[in-house]
Amino acid sequence: MQYNQPYGISDPNAPYINGDPSIGRAGSIPPAASIEYPQREIVNLLTDVNIAVPANADLHQMAKAIQSQRLNYSADYGTANAYVAHLAPAPDDYFAGMIVRLKVGATNAGDSTLALYPLSPKHVVRPDGSNLQQYDLVVGSVATFVYDGAQWVLTGINAAGSGGPIYLTAPRTYYVNGNTGDDNFDGSQAAVGTAPKGPFKTLQRASNAISKFNLNGYNVDVYVADYNSYAAVQLPQVAGQGQVSWHGNVANPGNCVIAANQTNAAVGFAGIANYMEGFKLQHSGIGSVSECNGIYGNGPHLMSINNIEWGACTGAQNRLVNGAQLRFGLSPFKISGGTPGGPYSPGCFIECSQASKADCPISVHMTLNIVGTPNYGTAFIRCYDVGVVDWVADVTGAATGQRYYVATNGIINTGGGGPTYVPGSIAGTQLSGGRYV
Repeated sequence: MQYNQPYGISDPNAPYINGDPSIGRAGSIPPAASIEYPQREIVNLLTDVNIAVPANADLHQMAKAIQSQRLNYSADYGTANAYVAHLAPAPDDYFAGMIVRLKVGATNAGDSTLALYPLSPKHVVRPDGSNLQQYDLVVGSVATFVYDGAQWVLTGINAAGSGGPIYLTAPRTYYVNGNTGDDNFDGSQAAVGTAPKGPFKTLQRASNAISKFNLNGYNVDVYVADYNSYAAVQLPQVAGQGQVSWHGNVANPGNCVIAANQTNAAVGFAGIANYMEGFKLQHSGIGSVSECNGIYGNGPHLMSINNIEWGACTGAQNRLVNGAQLRFGLSPFKISGGTPGGPYSPGCFIECSQASKADCPISVHMTLNIVGTPNYGTAFIRCYDVGVVDWVADVTGAATGQRYYVATNGIINTGGGGPTYVPGSIAGTQLSGGRYV
C-alpha cells in the first residue's frame, strides 16, 4: 500500500490540512483510497493470519494477529529432505533475514532443501555451514529457519546436531552397502528405492545416525553388505540400555573388509553398547604419522566381537588403553596378517595397558586360526600398567615374534597354559611386577 495524498494535490507526499472556517481555510479532501486501502490492508492481515473473523467489536485484532506469529509459520507440504511451506500471503521472493517456522512432516535423512511455495527450493545448512545430518529435522517438531541471502540456516542446533537425544520407541534397523549405497539415503532398506530410501554407503554415516539415539531399552541392528574397502569407522557412544550390533559377513568375514589408511583405528569404539561380527580389519599407513590400529579403545568403553579376521596392520591389531575393554566371543576368529608396529602403536595382536582389559571366555575356549605365519614386531600380547588379558584359546597355525611381554602389574592369564601357550617363536618376557599365569 502506498501513501495517498489529499485529493487534487499533485505532490505525492503532501500533508493533510485541517479546515478552519474562522480564517477561511479549506481542509484537505481525503480520496477514497486513503480511507479504504488501510482498512483493506488490516483486514487482509487478519484474514491471512486467520485466527478470528475481522470484527469491530475487538479493536486489538491487528495486535493479536501480529502476536500470533502465524505469518511465518506453516505445516509441511513437502517430503523428507525436500520441505515445502505454504505461507499466507505467498512471498514474492526470498529476503535476507526472513524467518520461517515449519512443523516438520517427515524426519530428514540428510542434506535437505526448503521451499516457500510457489518459490523454488533453497538449500538448508547447519549454523556452521555444513549440510544437515539425519535427524536434524524430526517429524512432529517445529524447526526455525533463517534465510541468509543465499540459503536457509537451521537455528537452535550446534554443529554437532540438535542437542537432545532421540529416545527410541521400537527397535531400529539400518543397512550399509559400499557398492550401491549413498550417504544421502536414509539407510532404511537394503535395496535402493525412491530417494531417500536406500542403504548408506559408509559405516560412519550409520554411526553418526545412531549416535543421536537414547536406546531406551531397544536394540539397533546394522547390516553391512560385502565390500572390499569400507573406510574406518568410529562406533557411537549411545545412552540408554540396549545394543548396537554391526553385522558383516559372518560366514566369510574376508568379504566384508574395513580397510583403513593412516588413521588411529580401522574401528574405534566408545560407550558400552557396540557389538561387531563378520568383518575383516586391516590398516595401512606410516606408523610414524598415525597409530594405524585395527580395533582401538581409549577410555572406559566396552566392545564385544565375534567372527573377526585381522589382516595386516601397521600398528596393534587390538589396542586398549585408559580402561577400555574388549570381549572376544566363542565364534571363530582368524589372523591373516601381522604388524611391524611403529612409534605410536606397537606390533602386537593385543596391547593392553592403563587398567584396560581384553578377555576371552574361560570355561569354553574361543578358536583362532592363524594363516600364513604372520610376524609381530613387538609381541603377540603386550600387557602392562595394570592391564589384564585373559587369553584362553584353541589356536591353529603359528606366528613369529615374541610371544608376550608383561610388566608393571599387568596380568596375562592363560589359565595355566604354560610359557608356549601364546603364539610366537620367541620366548615371552615377564618384568617389573608383571604376571604371566
